[in-house]
Amino acid sequence: MITATSILECEYLLEFPVIIREKMNIRRGDHFYAYRHGPPLVLSRIRPGKSKYCNSVEFHSEREAVLPHGFLSRMRIRPGDELELSVEEGKILIRKSEATPLFSSVTLKAKLKREFEVPTRVISHSFREDVYHVLLLTKWPDDVVPRLVQTPNLLQEVALALHNDDVFSEFFEQRTKELTLELARSGVPIR
Repeated sequence: MITATSILECEYLLEFPVIIREKMNIRRGDHFYAYRHGPPLVLSRIRPGKSKYCNSVEFHSEREAVLPHGFLSRMRIRPGDELELSVEEGKILIRKSEATPLFSSVTLKAKLKREFEVPTRVISHSFREDVYHVLLLTKWPDDVVPRLVQTPNLLQEVALALHNDDVFSEFFEQRTKELTLELARSGVPIR
């Protein structure tokens, strides 16, 4: 049995860890049937019998899918909760993890680590790494952590916001000019 964890984000978006995606051979556009079987939520490629109520789940990307709100609310699962995913007999079983408290800084760190591991072509790796470390090392107030955990693609959204921010661009441009002039005057590399 393969087991992994992931954090449910806003709009009931769940990122499926690589180990689960590989074991189930999940690709973009795949459809699964979601239904309850006791406590776990089950995702299966095969439709359950007519006596079981089920919803369709589509992977709009191979990494993530939106889970059915109704099933999750009955299971008392909310955005920010850490979920345990396991693969058994060709089905994905999803349960609420009891390991990490809701909206903890540990949950935020795990979310940021997962997001950082996903490469992007939009923002350079070194810039994303700088943003990642700032987000990771900042001591966030307790009332802010839940909103950060629930924000889909937090790392990419912050990096894009900084990249497109006029104030940041002006500061960067001005600081680049100042350091270049300082280097030109002294002739010694600035460290």
